[in-house]
Amino acid sequence: MNCAEFQEALPYIIDSGGDAEHKAHLRSCLVCSDLVADLKYIADQAKLLVPMEDPPKRVWTGIQRSLEREGSRAAGHRGRILKFRRAGIWSL
Repeated sequence: MNCAEFQEALPYIIDSGGDAEHKAHLRSCLVCSDLVADLKYIADQAKLLVPMEDPPKRVWTGIQRSLEREGSRAAGHRGRILKFRRAGIWSL
């Protein structure tokens, strides 16, 4: 078994531990054994992450108001640009 074949089977190997051929490759290949160790470490650390709580409704309301203000400013700016274009003035 080569590294490409081993890495193609990684989901199966991670879930089940792999078969005898996979285990033999792990014993003989430092690259693949390091990869599996890293993936297991990442998975273990991910389990320790605390689920993030949703922010209060007032946060979303503030974000929405800010975006609406920004959108109205951008719309006003686009309107000024169109006036300049119609007048033949291309630089601001």
